[in-house]
Order: sequence, then C-alpha cells, then structure tokens
Amino acid sequence: MTSCLGILGGIVPDLTQQPSSLFGSAARADEFSDPDLRNYAAALMQIEPLRQSALAQVSQANSGGALPNLVCNQPGTMEGLNGEAKSLFIKYCNQCESIASSRGLSIDRFNQITQAVRSNSQLQTRVRSFMN
Repeated sequence: MTSCLGILGGIVPDLTQQPSSLFGSAARADEFSDPDLRNYAAALMQIEPLRQSALAQVSQANSGGALPNLVCNQPGTMEGLNGEAKSLFIKYCNQCESIASSRGLSIDRFNQITQAVRSNSQLQTRVRSFMN
C-alpha cells in the first residue's frame, strides 16, 4: 500500500474550527508558499467528495459497522476491515496520492501542510482564500 494522506474520517482540516495545539509548536504561516497552498486547496476540493464517497462505501462493505480511525499511511489501522472494505480504502488512498501528485505536492508535503493548517489560523485563512 502506498503512503497517502490523512484519515478517512476527516482528511480535510476543519477550517471552521479554532486551531488546536496538538502538534506542539505551531507552524509559521510564511513557511508555505502561495503556490503550495493554492495547490493544496485545489487538491482538498478534489479529495473531499472522494473521501465522503469512500467513507460510505467502506462502511457499507464492512457490513455497516463502526469504522476504525483509518489512516492511509498506517496500514495497521485497517485491521478491523474485511477484504472488500480494505480494497476500497486502498483505492481511496491511491486516488488521494494521485490527486496530490497531480497538483505538484508530494504526500509528505501534503501531510506537512495538513498538520500546519490544523494548528495555525493564519494558514487556515490563506487556504480558505484559495478555495473561493
């Protein structure tokens, strides 16, 4: 399985919430270029509908049961899934990776921005501006 992005239950950072300090020192908003954030925002807008669809499909394939906290780059989080649900989740992860790559972002860079956006209100504002 390829390494990919975020959790199936919420890949897109909640830009309506106040940032938390879950990641230790907050990233500075100026550490990320406008092109990176523009590409990140474009990737998020492509990934979010895919995430919602994948979540429903994986849940249904897994007999509608509660899903574990699925993380693409942590294959151990899929242990509670049956074969079909695992296959659907892996497909989702691969699609996410392809979307990020098509926007010029490595998975590591995408994840780095995701973590920073979750903890920095200035970055949230900048990303939000590129989503309009």
